[in-house]
Amino acid sequence: MKKMKFLVSQLYMLALLALPFISSSCSDDDDDPKVEITSLGIEDGATVNAGQAVELKAQINNNHGTTSYSWVINGKEVSTENIYTFQSDTVKTYTIQLTVNNEYNTVKKEINITVAYPASFYVINEGKEYSSINQYKEGKWNKKIIEDLGLTATIGVIYENYMYIVSKVSPNLTKMNMDNFSNTGQIDNIDGQGYNICIINQETAVMTTSSGAYKVKLNPLTVEDKLTNTSNSKDIYKIKEQLFILDGNTIKVYNINDFSFKKGLTNQANAGFAQAKDGSLWAANGNKLVKIDTNKLESEEIQLPNDLNIFFDKFAYRPSGLCASTTENALYFAHAPNFSGTDIYKFDITTQSVNKFFTAPTNYSGYGAGIQVNPQNGDVYLIYTEDGWGAHYLNTYIYVVDGVTGTQKAIIDYTGEYWFPSTITFQ
Repeated sequence: MKKMKFLVSQLYMLALLALPFISSSCSDDDDDPKVEITSLGIEDGATVNAGQAVELKAQINNNHGTTSYSWVINGKEVSTENIYTFQSDTVKTYTIQLTVNNEYNTVKKEINITVAYPASFYVINEGKEYSSINQYKEGKWNKKIIEDLGLTATIGVIYENYMYIVSKVSPNLTKMNMDNFSNTGQIDNIDGQGYNICIINQETAVMTTSSGAYKVKLNPLTVEDKLTNTSNSKDIYKIKEQLFILDGNTIKVYNINDFSFKKGLTNQANAGFAQAKDGSLWAANGNKLVKIDTNKLESEEIQLPNDLNIFFDKFAYRPSGLCASTTENALYFAHAPNFSGTDIYKFDITTQSVNKFFTAPTNYSGYGAGIQVNPQNGDVYLIYTEDGWGAHYLNTYIYVVDGVTGTQKAIIDYTGEYWFPSTITFQ
């Protein structure tokens, strides 16, 4: 009898010891983790370019056991993987829904993405027999919007309701009305080749040429005095009351109020100018960047690593391809291993580090300035032409790249004619 009581007691104690574990197991069943979708990899309401590939990814929490995925776009299932690449050439708004199901529950998340064309812009073409300007708007080209330009146009600068177009061969400067693209005036009596222009105010501009920099009256369009100490003026930039001109290889500074010469900076350059977000002004000289203090009017050189060489046309004037980011304190430039720019690099001004930003397409090199930044959203526009001669120049494409990540957002076809694009202008 005592033995029986002892056995019952042992069984009773074992049962009591087992209760907490049974209780804990029941508690786990009550608190089973529920799957949660935290993101699809892109924000609701985002806008992407037509033709842009966007990777959507199921970013989830508390995922346990077997999981299934279902991507549905505008009511149609398109994928059952956890990652889906969205791409469309059709301009409209798409509703994207992801359904995630595991052994505990099923959840859904829905976003809207709008597909749109890249922002409107203008391409200034050197041309083969004559120069031209093409407008890209809403996914289509409006070609040769103005006639009778001087041969080998270099740049077009928009100020108020006009574009001022510089050409190497007379007429060297054309004023175009932006409402109807009409020719409202030209200058054809400047010595040398026309290179670049900087609008000072409603009445005055300074135009650079192979024979020097000239003050230009805008209304009506007439040439006035030549700035002193100029002989072969190229790139030009205005900051506050100062005008920076690359004359030969010397950076010269002028007072905007009376166009008097202030000084020439110590460090030489062969391409300019880009103003960074921190206010500093930059030029380039082969494998060096030139940083300009616009207050002290002093300069310093920064050596680039890894044999990088900033593109500069040694044989003919083309607008500078050195550009500044509008979203970060950084610069973009094309590396020129030989005579043409190829891969694009990004220079972080704060850390003074440089990294490859965009790899040139195979057998293609940059043409003209090669790089421009859209001031509206910071996207970087890159002009690439097929390597070779003759008919190879018919094959030109414009790449639209995210200014922060370097991710390709669009490729715009610019093939079919000998455009020889010099640069891109945004309105």
